[in-house]
Amino acid sequence: MNEHRKANGLLPAFALGELGSRESSEVKAHLAECEQCRQESKRLDALLTCTNALRALSADEETCASARESLLEAVAREEMRQPAARYEWPAALVWRAVVENRIAKFAAAAALVLVGFGVVHFATQRDHGAAFAAQVLEQIENTKAITWKTTYYMQVTSRDGKRTWIETETRQEAYKSPGLYREVFDDTAHGQIPHVTITDAVNRRELTLVPEEKRATVRGIATLLRSPRGPFVWVGEVLRERNVEWVEERETATGRVNVFRTAFRDKANNQDWSYDFWIDEETKRLVALHVPGADIYDPEKDPARNNPRGKAWRLTPVCSVQHDIVFDAELGESLFRLEPPEGYTVKVMARPQVTEKEMVDYLGVLAEYNNGTFPDQVFPFPFPSDQINRIWDKPKEERTAAEQKLLETNNHYKMAGLNEMPIAHFIMDYAAQDSFQYLGKGVGLGDKDRIVCWYRLKGSSTYRAVYGDLSTRDAAPEDLPLSVAP
Repeated sequence: MNEHRKANGLLPAFALGELGSRESSEVKAHLAECEQCRQESKRLDALLTCTNALRALSADEETCASARESLLEAVAREEMRQPAARYEWPAALVWRAVVENRIAKFAAAAALVLVGFGVVHFATQRDHGAAFAAQVLEQIENTKAITWKTTYYMQVTSRDGKRTWIETETRQEAYKSPGLYREVFDDTAHGQIPHVTITDAVNRRELTLVPEEKRATVRGIATLLRSPRGPFVWVGEVLRERNVEWVEERETATGRVNVFRTAFRDKANNQDWSYDFWIDEETKRLVALHVPGADIYDPEKDPARNNPRGKAWRLTPVCSVQHDIVFDAELGESLFRLEPPEGYTVKVMARPQVTEKEMVDYLGVLAEYNNGTFPDQVFPFPFPSDQINRIWDKPKEERTAAEQKLLETNNHYKMAGLNEMPIAHFIMDYAAQDSFQYLGKGVGLGDKDRIVCWYRLKGSSTYRAVYGDLSTRDAAPEDLPLSVAP
């Protein structure tokens, strides 16, 4: 029983790749013998897959403003949202995993804010016009250092389903230009080991420090989860260009604020969603951000907030609030240093990449799922999100082999931190700029004479072509179906 309890408690760290070799081996050995823990491990893997995939969406809207990320902007955003809101997760196992993934649902909403809205309009009886929006935007874009707190709200349910209550976790966060972030995790109440994560969004590096264990992890980042331009740049863009409405005035401890809202339809999950922006009436600065807005969930009015806590079993993220935002904060350089302190044990993890073979194999997975024919397109994701969600909803034994293979392949890459489509990661790392072309529409899997796509590897003058039988061959420009630069 003690071994079971120990292994069970280590599952989150095991899934996150944070265990040492000895503990990792012990957990693997236990999983081989314990069906209960194997099922919990699978459930945790599903959670991490979903949250990792949806974390990327907060970057999607941010990277839209960065020319260096123009390639990834073409990646399927709908595919990244497919697993959202599909699971309820055992709280004891996944609280830490959820909060360390920054609450997937709320990250997903960030990407949607920049899509599909009309022009900005404010209540005409107040000073909320274009000049006001420009003032807020200027302050956000010009600040060189910001501190804030993020509080996550979780609805927790007991195992018998008869009791629900609200639990929260708050993090301290900071940003320093250009592209440096610091996040402090200290939720010991839910079994979290206190640690600090420092991210360099410009150079795609991340350092995690666990002071009480003197342990450090340095890793390369494949998918940007933070904007090099700052955490709230997208808010300014919304205020300047998108459909944002004034809702109400509120009194806070620091003064009166105006609440603005942008509301939209989350098509991937077939539900309404919103953001509330709290702007200080006097300084015109952003002081809080609620996801979703109070029209969908208001933490101060949820009856469950006063319910007594019990033994947690399942949890559902319901809200995140970024608050206590301080612009132009005084932040020392040492807070963002990416070199581990002396005396720390250091683990180095290279940035994950997708090889040419893996990219080609993934094309085959898409074709197998598409009834043996390559899809019409690979950017954006070739299959509708509701179609993929229906596969997630099926019991595993009811899925076809091709359906299961597609889900498992996507999970594999997302768990590795490769949250975009594998094809996009391959292009970013290995293909010369603008050289990738896809022409697979109507090509049958196994057709050795039809070209599915082609590209030129970086530093090479020769093109590579992928054929319907998944073979790859060098090709001269004149041998390709469309004209290309020599």
